[in-house]
Amino acid sequence: MNTEANQIDTDRNPNNYGDLWTVAENWSHHGVITWLEMVKGVELFLDPVQIEGSIRGNDLFEHFKEKNTEVLNATVWEYLKQHPTEIPEEWKIGAKGNAQYIFFWGTIDRSPDGNLYVRYMSWTGGNWVFSNYLLGGNWHEDFPAVVVKK
Repeated sequence: MNTEANQIDTDRNPNNYGDLWTVAENWSHHGVITWLEMVKGVELFLDPVQIEGSIRGNDLFEHFKEKNTEVLNATVWEYLKQHPTEIPEEWKIGAKGNAQYIFFWGTIDRSPDGNLYVRYMSWTGGNWVFSNYLLGGNWHEDFPAVVVKK
């Protein structure tokens, strides 16, 4: 990753989330991107089921794969963690005024106990927080994915 030029190599595997964690799956490669250009072509996406209630993360992940949805992977998450001033202002709060948990579905991490997780970021307490969420959990209307616009 060449951060001086605001470039991200999305073809590389992201760093492991933590000690003893591994990257279980990494897809949705877009080559070397320049974030300030790429951000113009992405949007926050909610599956219709999320808007109506919630969907299991495993099911949502399968929908993304089946529909060939261009989700961003954790190389972008890592870049934004290092450059939080480049995160769009409108990503802080969702349509209903709640905090959003913005997910990077292109990378699935495996914890030391074998569970699978998806990385996210959220505007919390006046700062961007970067963490992960259990893949088997429920995804609702405050859990959008970063996807490439169609």
